[in-house]
Amino acid sequence: MKKGVIYKAVRVAAVLAVALGMMAALIVFRPEAERQVPPETGRLVEVTGVQPQAVTLTVESYGTVEPRMTLKLVSEVRGQVVELLPEFEEGGFVSKNDVLVRIDPRDYQLDVESRKAQIRQTDAELMRLDQELRNLNTSIAIARNNVTLSRNDLDRQRHLVERQVVAQSSVDKIEQQYLSNLERLQNFESQKALIEPRREMLRAQRQMTQVMLRQAALNLERTRILAPFQGWVIDKMVEVGQLVNAGQAVGTIYQDGALEIEVRIPVRDLKWLPLPISDQRPLQAEVVFEAVGERYRWPARAVRQKAQMDETTRTLPLVIEVADRLPEGQSPASVQLRPGMFVTVEIAGHTVERAFVLPRHLVYPDDVVYTAVDGRLHIQPVRVLRAYRDTVVIDEGLSAGDLIITTPLSSATEGMKIRSNRPESS
Repeated sequence: MKKGVIYKAVRVAAVLAVALGMMAALIVFRPEAERQVPPETGRLVEVTGVQPQAVTLTVESYGTVEPRMTLKLVSEVRGQVVELLPEFEEGGFVSKNDVLVRIDPRDYQLDVESRKAQIRQTDAELMRLDQELRNLNTSIAIARNNVTLSRNDLDRQRHLVERQVVAQSSVDKIEQQYLSNLERLQNFESQKALIEPRREMLRAQRQMTQVMLRQAALNLERTRILAPFQGWVIDKMVEVGQLVNAGQAVGTIYQDGALEIEVRIPVRDLKWLPLPISDQRPLQAEVVFEAVGERYRWPARAVRQKAQMDETTRTLPLVIEVADRLPEGQSPASVQLRPGMFVTVEIAGHTVERAFVLPRHLVYPDDVVYTAVDGRLHIQPVRVLRAYRDTVVIDEGLSAGDLIITTPLSSATEGMKIRSNRPESS
């Protein structure tokens, strides 16, 4: 038993000795590793080429849409409201010359008829006066003839008295008749002289009545309150059956398609606009409204600037005119500008003939961009002419065809090795 155990132990020891010997040989005779330096390939980046272009500098501001023309409708006569246009409600749309409010016209119709009757009465008086004048002319002719006859008869009688053919009493009688005829002629001529003043008085009376007729007709016309233009109703202030007085407001409307926005431009942005602005020299603009993730745009015009700057904000107010409907082709067509909307206004200013437009995140602090030149990174200083929310306009520091690195780099150094899929940067 002991001999078997001893034999096994000897065999194990021999195996261990052989294994240790082989391990030692492998360690002694192993090949020596060669040091290899990995090739420098550079950081992988994306680049984009840039080209100069003509850029119109815009000034962005904000404002609230207001009606360009708002009209408060006022009754010019007194009376009871008897009819209202169904569309004459807040938010209703009315067309030009629609009868919005009708006031009871009966009193004014009676006044018109009364003035017409007065004119007919005056015309009748003038006709009677003309007939009276014709009668007087006839009577004057007869009276003048009687005077002539009696005068001739008187002369003959006086001649006979001188010859002592007739008595003096006959002469006296004929002379009395002559004087009577002369007096009658003078009365007729006096009546004729009064005809013209009476005619002038009747003419003046007729003219005054015509004026009163026009006033009555005007008051009758004013019983209908018409829409002076096509527009939208802001509010209605009367109801059917209500008694209104002259000068009482009945509602308010604003003109369709005629809206304006007052925007405030800071002093620092005035240099980008070709001032002064007028209706003869407007600036093109766009009104932008955002709703439910959609942006809607309306063409507009900057038509005038206010006379003075705002003392509180030190900004210059500009007035923007815009139509309330979207241009053709924009959807949905139902979107309309409404008074009270808060919108963005983009005003087109000066145009730079040669500039570069880059995303704002590609310009790093101290106004530098990273360019790719012969497979290496170059830190290029630039001059930012105008910075917007998402883009910048650069007018100096770049050339046509420059490759701008668009990959964000946190630790870029001048001359750093880079590579891209653009052969120009390798």
